[in-house]
Amino acid sequence: MPCFRAVNICVGLLTWLWPDAARAQEQPAAPSGPPIEIVVTGARVEESRDRALSATEVIRRKEIERSGARDVAELLETRGGLQIARSFRGSELQLRGLDPQYTLILVDGERVPGQIDGVTDLSRFGTENIERVEIVRGPGSALYGSDAIGGVVNILTRESKRDFEAQGLASYGMHDVLDLTGFVAGRPVDALGLQLTADFHNADAVRRDGEARTALSAREQWSTGARAAYQLDDDNLLIVRGNYLRTNFEGVESGAGNALFDRTQLQEQLRASFEQRLKRGRIRLSSRGSYSQFRDQYLLDQRGADVLDRYEDNREQLGQLTSIAHADWSESQRTTLGAEQLFQDLQSARLSRPGHRYRLAAFLQHGWRVFSDNGGQHELEIAPGVRLDADAQFGTRVSPKLALRYRVLPVLELRASYGRGFRAPTFQEQLLRFENPSAGYVIDGNPNLRAEDSDGFDAGLRLWNETLELTVTLFRNDLRNMITYQSRPSDSVGMQFIYENLTSAWTMGVESAASARVGEWLNCTLTYTYTATWDGENQRKLEGNPPQRASAYVQVTHPSWELTFVARGSVSIGRTFYLTETGPQDPDAPWRAVVPKPLTQLSLRVAKQFGRPLEVFAGVDNLFAAGDEFTALRPLTVYAGARGRY
Repeated sequence: MPCFRAVNICVGLLTWLWPDAARAQEQPAAPSGPPIEIVVTGARVEESRDRALSATEVIRRKEIERSGARDVAELLETRGGLQIARSFRGSELQLRGLDPQYTLILVDGERVPGQIDGVTDLSRFGTENIERVEIVRGPGSALYGSDAIGGVVNILTRESKRDFEAQGLASYGMHDVLDLTGFVAGRPVDALGLQLTADFHNADAVRRDGEARTALSAREQWSTGARAAYQLDDDNLLIVRGNYLRTNFEGVESGAGNALFDRTQLQEQLRASFEQRLKRGRIRLSSRGSYSQFRDQYLLDQRGADVLDRYEDNREQLGQLTSIAHADWSESQRTTLGAEQLFQDLQSARLSRPGHRYRLAAFLQHGWRVFSDNGGQHELEIAPGVRLDADAQFGTRVSPKLALRYRVLPVLELRASYGRGFRAPTFQEQLLRFENPSAGYVIDGNPNLRAEDSDGFDAGLRLWNETLELTVTLFRNDLRNMITYQSRPSDSVGMQFIYENLTSAWTMGVESAASARVGEWLNCTLTYTYTATWDGENQRKLEGNPPQRASAYVQVTHPSWELTFVARGSVSIGRTFYLTETGPQDPDAPWRAVVPKPLTQLSLRVAKQFGRPLEVFAGVDNLFAAGDEFTALRPLTVYAGARGRY
């Protein structure tokens, strides 16, 4: 546990060197007004969203419930600048034109195991136990390390504040879409808070007309979780969490010679964590530890034969220890210091040998308010940061970052940042030995791979008042030493490929959003994103990323009738895909570009409250039945249900 000891020693030294900071009393309460919104992802500690140096988008609990989204994938697919793609890897997120492996997905600030081909399946995370989702765009390697090149999505689970509450939801719709969720929380004594959650989700497979194979697998998922929080005193909180998740997918695949394969995939995840939040005057210390185990069993059964049958049992273990200290030395100086340890183990028949990884990291960020006048209505703050990662597999990596926030006027703010990022090669890319005889190719891992590098820039402005908020952000990401596979001389097995650090790429564009909130009856957000991309190896645009994407969220409420209408929609224009005559697994074959029609998605939901205890709702997902051969979406689905609260 050296990282915990190191940070605790540093905190003790800081307290000794600056005793006034440790003894400082809390500032007097601010005058009553709108509640201050707290975020944690941009700085890894709680801070006011208005003072955060990283612009953070927050999806709150009330909005999550009103949206009707069943999981995080559905919740994010109509957000500005975000693209959800669905494949055999699950529901994957593309951010700022970058593939899913360049966006870090966290739960309560911790990494989660179970990536399939570099992708974390967002449909695994049901919304019933989510308090809010925070989205930070732009490079985050200076605080989070590998995989945070494009940004960070942090899923924060619920923390009940009531002495007792219970909630249950039941919903059923077309295509056997069934959702059952339950949540109960209470305080048997003032200092102890307990929570229990459970859920069940089911959906039929999706097939295209006249085809035996499935575009989306049938899905059955259930999970259960618990949380206990014990307040030792006003400044010392202990939290213990645990959950178990089980998901079963069933689908049909096609192979060479029109062969059909029945595919069953069973995934299980067990996670346990503890956390201590300690406060001493102006110094806050957070220590966390977690252990996760992910098991993926995969069965491929050829119809009418057994030559190509395949069974795999992949098991991953992930352990993390994190200790973070934050000090508000004064109104103009604040420091965040942290250390992490990560232990990862992957066992799979597809690997040439078991994968073991140990990573030790330390990071530091200091915020300096250069000037502030007129009660903070005009101020400039800068924050340099740096992180050092030492990895047993790929070596040492330094990730610097510099961010600034300048409030020009009481209603106008500028933000800009630069960050160096990286993505460490995965076990699959280093150690993989994967044979696909039905398609006639083999992919070998490369233990000599280097980490991918990136430089990320963004600059934007925010203009707001009590009812309206406008944001515009320019961004660019340059990636080097990108890992891809190249062909090599074949043998009797067929075509052979090996992973190499071969290519480079860039993405750049502009993100814009306009949000309006008029009293209790109207809340709406409109976004537009333009993204240009380039694949340096193949001299073409990156595949599947729409150059233009617009989205809308509209919520209309009639307070006296307790009636709420919500519309969520998006349109993606200009997606490009590349097809070859010999199949997508041959990168050297001649290709042709295909640009499908714009992808337009729209979901509607109406809900009626009967006081707090009861809500009934009905809705329709994918109203325009969007989807094509490149994008698999669930068809138009009408559903209805009820939510009870106590």
